Amino acid sequence: MKEKRILFLVLTAFSHTGGIEKFNRALIKALMDLSSTLSLRNSFAGMYDAVVDDRYTASASYRLLKGNKVRFVVSSVLQAFQQDVIILGHLNLALIGVLMKLFAPQKKLIVICHGIEVFDPVSGWKKRALQQADQVLAVSSFTKQQLILKQGLHAEKITVFPNTIDPFFQLPSSFVKPAYLQQRYGISAEEKIIFTLTRLNSSEGYKGYDTLISVLPQLIQQNIPFKYILAGKADAAELQRMQTLIASLGLHNKVMMPGFLADEEITDHYLLADVFVMPSKGEGFGIVYLEAMACGLPVIAGNKDGSTEALQFGELGTLIDPDSEEELASALVKVLGKQHEPKQVQQNMLQYFSFEKFKERLKNVVETV
Repeated sequence: MKEKRILFLVLTAFSHTGGIEKFNRALIKALMDLSSTLSLRNSFAGMYDAVVDDRYTASASYRLLKGNKVRFVVSSVLQAFQQDVIILGHLNLALIGVLMKLFAPQKKLIVICHGIEVFDPVSGWKKRALQQADQVLAVSSFTKQQLILKQGLHAEKITVFPNTIDPFFQLPSSFVKPAYLQQRYGISAEEKIIFTLTRLNSSEGYKGYDTLISVLPQLIQQNIPFKYILAGKADAAELQRMQTLIASLGLHNKVMMPGFLADEEITDHYLLADVFVMPSKGEGFGIVYLEAMACGLPVIAGNKDGSTEALQFGELGTLIDPDSEEELASALVKVLGKQHEPKQVQQNMLQYFSFEKFKERLKNVVETV
């Protein structure tokens, strides 16, 4: 079998911990796992990465550019001439793909689109890269539709390529609530825990946690004991906005904002909760939903973005209109009042989004490009 040389370029895979970084790490690991089966020679580079986790790939195969953009672009274009397939992990790397296609049009170019970066029409290098790509991978059917509608791409050029659970994510086998977190947050035995884990950014405004806070008084009116943990790093403006909203509704004893969660505590927070809620309107996919379900947690999400793919169009969780406080409140009451089998929630998710399924999809892409 003829060796196929693949270059995967990313903004970052190891120096940050967001959803795109988790996707990139999974793809790196999958390429390495497939290297012997498909006779691949893989190489990787991260524009902003300063470290590499050798569980995913050996450091020798990964170039760390530590934020040196010019050097990253020049070295990547030069390296691309020695490859058969170049995969751009983000549309912001479009310039490299366009230059490579200009000087070596026979090379195959794959562009990965995660969501919000293609929800509005793009121009310049980004538009050219999408047009010149041999294949575009969209993380959800919703993102694919946006590529067709907003970017004018032909449907046959786009492959839906969903996210996965990280290959090193420790799937819980026991679903007992961690006592140390119950003590930390002052949670009583009868209280139901609502949980959201996301970035709190004042310039985004589409995650829906403010809508969720606004409906919480309805749970109080129905005598449902609860606490809401809204976790994730917040910028100063968004933190102030949320604190003002919480105070205006008299929820200071009900809503906790612990900020950034250490990796070693994330799974325990999922286990602590009774429902994961993020009624977003701008997700390309939403890997956080997979993590919640991996920990046996029922999920409520919005029905107007890529969240629908993560919940398999309602099969794996509850989809609501993210603009409807009435639907959200009703879904919360229903889910909190229902018994769930955590192991079944976990297994249902893995049927669609396990790392092995992810590798199968990648194998098909690599074989056919």
